[in-house]
Amino acid sequence: MNAQLPSGDARTGPLPGAPAPGAASRRSLPLADRLGKALLICVTALSVLLLVAPSIIVIAISFEPRAYVSFPPSGFTLRWYQAVLDNRQLMDSVVVSLRTALWVMVICLAIGVPAAFASVRGTFRGKAGVNAFLLSPQMMPGMVIGIASLFFGAYFSFRASNTMLVLSLSVFCLPFVIRITMARMAGLDARLDEASANLGAGALETFARVTLPQLAPALLAAAAFTFIEAFDNVTVALFTSDVRGRPLPVELYYLVQFESSPVIAAISALEIMLSFLAMLLIAKTVGLDRLGR
Repeated sequence: MNAQLPSGDARTGPLPGAPAPGAASRRSLPLADRLGKALLICVTALSVLLLVAPSIIVIAISFEPRAYVSFPPSGFTLRWYQAVLDNRQLMDSVVVSLRTALWVMVICLAIGVPAAFASVRGTFRGKAGVNAFLLSPQMMPGMVIGIASLFFGAYFSFRASNTMLVLSLSVFCLPFVIRITMARMAGLDARLDEASANLGAGALETFARVTLPQLAPALLAAAAFTFIEAFDNVTVALFTSDVRGRPLPVELYYLVQFESSPVIAAISALEIMLSFLAMLLIAKTVGLDRLGR
């Protein structure tokens, strides 16, 4: 009987000249899979280009020496950034947006964290309906929420103001906090809470000393996303902000209708930088790969 020589075993590995493990499977990859992989790479590259290229163009225009929008810029200057700092109306709008974003962030965290905790750990009737109600603003365009808030306030003689702006933006941004916190809580081990309770800790102490530290990455991410969204939102703010104290996005909306200068590009570049710094802070302190886990 003729015996076949083995190509190798688990101890010695493959014999010299034998194909590497997986080489045959790579060579025999179906054409459809290779085309799908190439298409995925192309779509990803195109998506990144469409997302990044407009921001790069805006930043480049902000350094244009001439008093009109031009790309590519003919030189380099920081005069438009100085013009932003010297513009009292724009700086007042920045203060309004910062104050609004901070209030919205605090309100959303104060409501969203307990709501997410109840949605994940709670057992009560109508839980699915409550979850759908809390997350429903995420399914609506911001303009719809802004118009609805305006009509609701008008019915109760509550005119557009900074208070209405904060409340309407809180409704719009609340689902971000709830979803991020729920995703993080779903991955926590409930046995840690049970162990804390067995050691004599109460519910509030367990939440403060066991659950909350584990939620810190998700809360930081939720706070950053909420702050950026509240600061940059124009669709809700356009209908609910005070005309005498407009936030920055609304001020830019009116400014761009009557002026076309690199000042608009400069303030837009500063907003892009603010968003980038917020994401960089999350990446350095938490790690983007840990969000939602």
